[in-house]
Amino acid sequence: MIAKQSDPASFAHRAANAAWWSVLEIAARYGVQFVIMVVLARLLRPVDFGLLAMLLVFTTSAALLVEGGLGSALVQKQDTSADDETSVFFVNLAAGCALAALLWVLAPSIAQFYSQPVLVPLLHLLLWVLPLGALAAVPNALLSKRLDFRTRSTAELIASLGSGALALWLAWRGHGVWSLAWQIICGAALRAVLLWMLSGWRPRGRFERRAFAGLFRFGGFLLLANLLNVFSVRLQSLLIGRLFDARALGLYTMAQETQQAPAQFMSSLLNRVGLPIFSVVATQPVKLARALRLSLRLSMFVFLPSMAAIAAMANPLITVLYGPAWLPSAPMLSVLALAAAFWPLHILNLAAISAGGRSEIVLRLEIVKALVSIPLILVASHFGVLAIAWAVLLSSLLCVVINTWYSRTLLGCGTREQLIELAPIVLLSLASGGLAWLASNLVPSAPAKLTTGLLAMSVAYVGLAASLRMQAWQDLLEFLRTLLGDRNSGQEGKSP
Repeated sequence: MIAKQSDPASFAHRAANAAWWSVLEIAARYGVQFVIMVVLARLLRPVDFGLLAMLLVFTTSAALLVEGGLGSALVQKQDTSADDETSVFFVNLAAGCALAALLWVLAPSIAQFYSQPVLVPLLHLLLWVLPLGALAAVPNALLSKRLDFRTRSTAELIASLGSGALALWLAWRGHGVWSLAWQIICGAALRAVLLWMLSGWRPRGRFERRAFAGLFRFGGFLLLANLLNVFSVRLQSLLIGRLFDARALGLYTMAQETQQAPAQFMSSLLNRVGLPIFSVVATQPVKLARALRLSLRLSMFVFLPSMAAIAAMANPLITVLYGPAWLPSAPMLSVLALAAAFWPLHILNLAAISAGGRSEIVLRLEIVKALVSIPLILVASHFGVLAIAWAVLLSSLLCVVINTWYSRTLLGCGTREQLIELAPIVLLSLASGGLAWLASNLVPSAPAKLTTGLLAMSVAYVGLAASLRMQAWQDLLEFLRTLLGDRNSGQEGKSP
């Protein structure tokens, strides 16, 4: 249970400290995972990644059903009881076991759908991730609620290192796609054990139908919204795996994974810090709107140039990271990177709406987005894999308007206001990305192209932002000063 924060300065310091540990944890975890993926890409074939992606369509959706939006409900609720937490735990665990059993029975039909018999035993192994994820859901949510990301950092990093080491050893020994499957299972098991050990949480309450119903009223809407979102994303893999082959899906998956490395980092950070922080000021629309606008400027200032760099230098990036065998995925990576450019805008607007307890609005938005994106992807699938990536880009742009629609009504900060405020960042990112592309084409080899392009873009982006005294640049400097002040005061407090 968490005490409400009445001191704004104390809350600002806690928010900065939470962001600091979130950055460390997520950067370490995704950094480790990304390095491992780079090595695995050189040890495995595109078809191995494609086979796993075929099954993630089902296991990812099932994992969302297991969580049921109840973890987010625990974070959003200001005061939770032991009965609330215990009720969520038992519901999650029961759902995990039930869905694992259902998919176990359906495994032969799924394998037949893709014409890949090896998917039956592979899915039977992957299904263990569902009960393991259920075990970790409540400790994970409560640590987020307390903004105790230092503890989470330890658990997530150890789990990533342990599962990654196992995957590399199995891939080196020639176990192919099974190395990827065991990485997922080992990571889920380590994460569950460590979160239980480090959080100190145990199910000390009782299952209460009323407590569960109260949480599900909020979490149920988020569950359906997340399912729609995941389905529209995983539909890409479903169609490519069905209409083309495992190799084509492997290439597309690698482009997705590369684009999603910074996107997942930003998404995890914003979801983790955004909802708890927005929830504290949810009853004060003016403060919530101010927090939303500040968060948008900071996140887009860091994230947008990263996506522009990936889009501009996809070819040398793929060659340097994964090798020439993966070069056919470069055009897909360029398009998908542009599609993800406004990802923080999507995440933060939904988090601000959720913080006010309006999860039914989030569901309404996801339904509208699904009605836009799913038909686009279905039509594009008849024109090839790259056409699917272009459909994702178009739907992403349309969804910017959809996700910001209610922010105008609820907070007075809608699509027009947000885009006007972010316009300098967008223009500077596009100009810097264009400069990176030009600079990279002046040198011959892929490593030189990548180094030259990144250096040119970094100097141009930071130099212009500082010289023009952009608001986002000033916000970033202020945020860093607050963060470093917290770090220094913490060190002084420890001194004898």
